Amino acid sequence: MAGRLQGKIAIITGASRGLGQYCAVEYAKDGAIVVVAARTEQVQNEALPGTIHDTARMVEEAGGEAFPVVCNVGSTDSIQAMVDTILEKYGRIDVLMNNAAVQPPGFMHTIQPRHWELEFRINVHGPFHCSRAVLPAMTEQGSGNIINISSVAADRRSSHYGATKAAIEALTIGMAKDVKDDGIAVNALKPVGAIDTPGVRFGRAPGQIGGDTPLPPMPPSDSYVEAAVLVAMQSVDTCTGGIFNDVEAVQRFADAETKARLLKIQPV
Repeated sequence: MAGRLQGKIAIITGASRGLGQYCAVEYAKDGAIVVVAARTEQVQNEALPGTIHDTARMVEEAGGEAFPVVCNVGSTDSIQAMVDTILEKYGRIDVLMNNAAVQPPGFMHTIQPRHWELEFRINVHGPFHCSRAVLPAMTEQGSGNIINISSVAADRRSSHYGATKAAIEALTIGMAKDVKDDGIAVNALKPVGAIDTPGVRFGRAPGQIGGDTPLPPMPPSDSYVEAAVLVAMQSVDTCTGGIFNDVEAVQRFADAETKARLLKIQPV
């Protein structure tokens, strides 16, 4: 099944670790040229390992081509510089995965106001500005695929993080409608549950996952990264404006063999 994203130029923000890193490697295995975009060039905290160069090396070890680029999605100047650099090097952008996100400590009534504003700047404004930055090139191409990463927290809507992810899903639906005639698909993907990443394990407030709450057993990333490839393959003619968890995406887009492998559904 290799080659489903053959030759596609795919940007993944927040790709220095965690889900972004997992998707970068999977995209490379399927033939994409992966732009590894994140702030981290050097590890600053051993509890949060991973850099853009680490991910680029993993992509290359998987047989793919990586282009590490420093990008702070909280800065419109940094975003535009990243996009300009990619267009100068490759001349096009086919896929943008808006994966970068933060989850500050605290609950609704205890989160520091500056952390609330940071969370919205990175988790909501960042994807908006990244998407706006790639739209001119995608519009000129007449094609493109934007994937916004959401969370089950958006369904619960009981946390500040969930508030940002609910906003991301609303952004997805609205932007999909606006750019459909330009040939650009916009969908949202989220894990069906927690997947083991440094971010999940990073300490937060007591009572929160990663705080003093023991981590439950977590599934591997297999279903999620397959779903990320499948969603990246969609066009305005096949799916736009969709919001899926990984299981839903695999159920909708995967072939029978993949469903049997990942979802334990027997082919008919």
